[in-house]
Amino acid sequence: MKQITNITINTAAMQAGAVSRSYTVFGDPGAVFSMTVTNEDNYYYNFPQNTVILNSETQTVPAATFAATPVRLNPVTIGSTGQYTGVISFPAIVDDDYYYINLIAEGHYETKMSDNLGGDFSYLLPKISKFKNTTTTFSLVSAGSNSAYTYPSNVTATGIDSNAFTTSPAQKFSISWPVSINTGNFVIANQPTDKDFEFTTTRESVNSNGINLELTDISGLSVGMGVSGSGIDTGVYIKYIYKGFFNKTKSTDIFPVYDIPLVPSDDGTGLEESSGGTIVISVSSVVDPGTTITLTGKGADASKSFNNTDFKVKNFKVVLDDITTTTDAAVSNSTTIPIASTDGIKAVEGVTFSGIGVVGTPHVDSISAGVNITASAAQTIENGQTITFTGSSRSATITADVEVVSYGDNNLTLTLALDNILTVS
Repeated sequence: MKQITNITINTAAMQAGAVSRSYTVFGDPGAVFSMTVTNEDNYYYNFPQNTVILNSETQTVPAATFAATPVRLNPVTIGSTGQYTGVISFPAIVDDDYYYINLIAEGHYETKMSDNLGGDFSYLLPKISKFKNTTTTFSLVSAGSNSAYTYPSNVTATGIDSNAFTTSPAQKFSISWPVSINTGNFVIANQPTDKDFEFTTTRESVNSNGINLELTDISGLSVGMGVSGSGIDTGVYIKYIYKGFFNKTKSTDIFPVYDIPLVPSDDGTGLEESSGGTIVISVSSVVDPGTTITLTGKGADASKSFNNTDFKVKNFKVVLDDITTTTDAAVSNSTTIPIASTDGIKAVEGVTFSGIGVVGTPHVDSISAGVNITASAAQTIENGQTITFTGSSRSATITADVEVVSYGDNNLTLTLALDNILTVS
């Protein structure tokens, strides 16, 4: 019998857009083969070359698609060169997909697979994955003063899943976020860094033993992530991560042993190592099995470990808007300065004011709301004079130059923790 001896095709993962991949089948001249291509829904590739619709002027080939009707490539006879080259067109997708190519030796044409392809009448190629594009969202929130803030819109960037064969070029853009509060004031606590961008994920507890917390899934977790949930103190974080679960019988004080269970694989073809494991946390806790544990990652290192979302932030800063008001009475060598509005002004050494007639750089010692401020040094200022206060405000602008280096295997929201950089009172 004639033999099909090999098939070559790029089986690396693909991006979401339409992708065409050529394949070459090798074999004895006169050997006959066909093939099927199916996706995760068990839909069949329609092999457009099977159907040619003719009219008087043109030749039309159907668009490449997958449908429930079983279709296979019409039998192909390998010519004198010993090889045949064709193309499979994978359509664009909106959710993750994967494909199986089944090469078939047509036995009724006296053809079989060679021994290196199993010696049978069909050969199943490795699964080819196709990944949807993913989105990284940059947002901001104040956990402690959320209701006081007026927030700007989120900023999003979409690109090719980093698992795909083709990667997106680094995407650069700038952020300019005006933020404001309705009442009170805020001052700058710290200038922001990339670690002030946080994200959360949840896992389910299996068991806990002091500082050892067993979870059903440790994939994507990294040392330093915050840990919270029922039974866990505030400020707890991950110190170490181990695949598998602690085996007290096998362990010693010097050599702890963690057993990794085997579970059925996602594709049902066999067994694989469980994604469950143990995190060692910074504070001993008692956590009931089945408790939802929230893990908080901070910065690019954590997001890259989590789902390969990698980003860089430069020129990251927060700038308070100055407060401008006027005196509503003349001031003569006095520390008491009547002004039209005290909104957003904080009595603290770091809040200073300036204007025509203001001597030095006085700061605000106290406030009588809506009436006056008490300055650190006596001033003489005319009525109606403009006074500018810096160091506290009710509005600010946060700016940054962002570069998304790679996109994760799912969407991710990176939230700027405003409480890290602005203190509201």
